[in-house]
Amino acid sequence: MKHGEATLTRFERPPRADNLEEPDTETRGGELIPLEIRIEHKRPFPFMVRVGIFLLGWILILVGVAGLVLPGIQGVITIVAGAALLSLDNELAYRALHRVLKRWPKIWQRVERFREKAHDRIHRLIRRRG
Repeated sequence: MKHGEATLTRFERPPRADNLEEPDTETRGGELIPLEIRIEHKRPFPFMVRVGIFLLGWILILVGVAGLVLPGIQGVITIVAGAALLSLDNELAYRALHRVLKRWPKIWQRVERFREKAHDRIHRLIRRRG
């Protein structure tokens, strides 16, 4: 041990570093997504459209789970598509999907593009009928 080094016994706490800035949590790997994740707030859907998105999203997830064991159905792709639909209206589903897919940035970008297109198309469909 060098002269001037502080030693810690097992009952002492290390000195606090109060002057350090909080690192950006989105750029560090392996860390949970903070609650302050930035989500662009878009126009909300009417209640019946939200119910339809909810039902269709869960149906796709259930079909995807069945596709994991049955031949002929792409299970993982169907599950991701269902989760992307659910995330259109549910922030918790969006955060969970982001947490799962942040390891694969290209797939996450494709899911984000799908979400944006689906959101815009649903709103255009609502305007035509309404």
